[in-house]
Amino acid sequence: MKKLLLSAMLLGAITTAKAQTVIFEDSFETYTNFAISGVGNWTLTDVDLKTTYGFSGTTFLNAQSPMAFIVFNATATAPPLPSSATSNWSARTGDKSMICFAATSAPWNNDWLISPQVTLGAQGNVVSFWAKSCDAEYGNERFKVGISTTGTAPGNFTIISAGDFVANPSTAEWVEYTYTLDATYNNQPVYIGINCISQDQFGFAIDDFKVTTTPTASNEEFFKENFTIYPNPTADELNITATNGLEFNEIAVFDLTGRKVKSFTNNTKINVSDLSTGTYLIEIKTNEGNATSKFIKK
Repeated sequence: MKKLLLSAMLLGAITTAKAQTVIFEDSFETYTNFAISGVGNWTLTDVDLKTTYGFSGTTFLNAQSPMAFIVFNATATAPPLPSSATSNWSARTGDKSMICFAATSAPWNNDWLISPQVTLGAQGNVVSFWAKSCDAEYGNERFKVGISTTGTAPGNFTIISAGDFVANPSTAEWVEYTYTLDATYNNQPVYIGINCISQDQFGFAIDDFKVTTTPTASNEEFFKENFTIYPNPTADELNITATNGLEFNEIAVFDLTGRKVKSFTNNTKINVSDLSTGTYLIEIKTNEGNATSKFIKK
């Protein structure tokens, strides 16, 4: 589909084993068609401030305005936009998605779609969304993903994606992008930003944005999922193996009264030969949580 410049218009008229809990999700269906501001609690930041491309023979509110993203509904343009394998401006879910139209001149796109503030869970936080290039002829749509704990200004964001991602340049099909958030963000209120940095392309679409977390398991369940200890019972030495690659920060042994009787740092073998016969608790502290289990000293 041919791109149309503003000047011509004026002259011519982006599996986990454990079930995930959804913290926040949005498919953009509740927002006003073709809104470029006031989109719920989303922040739309247009850094480049350039006019944007539109369509030849198709119009819609705010067409070719300077904008970051627009609530786009391909069924509500005049006339409605048809879809094909190489040009598809329709939403993935429902009728609406968020689309960033290409800037008409350098320095090209620098546009942000920033989520409402979301308070993350205690562990296993994941951000996902679906994205696509709307027109395969102009398929090199590029974007980055960032996270902020301090506000919605672009300079507040730490980029968590590697390099400049390209949204499926050979087709106009939806692709899911998923990012696991670092444990340092656990339990924190954050903003997630998608930054379109395309250069002279056409339309970059986002739909079905979601933030999920893994429900916190009990310390004993967490131990069973991530560690093994042997031999148990033991007379002298207890071996600890991390089955999922977790790193130990501290290992502590408690008697059944709750008194700490031993403490180690980063050991995979601990000497318990000097302990009295009986049942003990072992606690392993990791960046992903604490794991607790019992062992018997013979």
